[in-house]
Amino acid sequence: MERIVKYSRQDWCKCECGEREEPLTTFLYDLPNLTACNIFPPLHILNILLLRGWAGGGMSPKFSWKAFEISELEYQEMLPKLLYPNWQILHKKLWRIRLPMKLDSEFDSICDRYTWMTLVSEKHGIK
Repeated sequence: MERIVKYSRQDWCKCECGEREEPLTTFLYDLPNLTACNIFPPLHILNILLLRGWAGGGMSPKFSWKAFEISELEYQEMLPKLLYPNWQILHKKLWRIRLPMKLDSEFDSICDRYTWMTLVSEKHGIK
């Protein structure tokens, strides 16, 4: 069964803000600054963000949640839902339109989130 995440989406006038409870995959699609060019991060990079307990602000809503991390098993179990989501349900829950997430294992050995995002963006960015 997929984890339910309680989180807050706040401080932005262009979306429905407030407290939310959503399945992990919906939460991840909702988060700003999670992917680089729609490439979903490997587990260790994802957990850096999840353990922080906040994301966004500025040009996107600010998100906050109780910090947590996920296991390798949970990561593998959620990937099919994340990579092939039910768009009819998902699009009604997000604050902005998202493109489907993809994987690129070329960068999985990078340990630093900023470096991972930079290198993925260099490879997959619009040229």
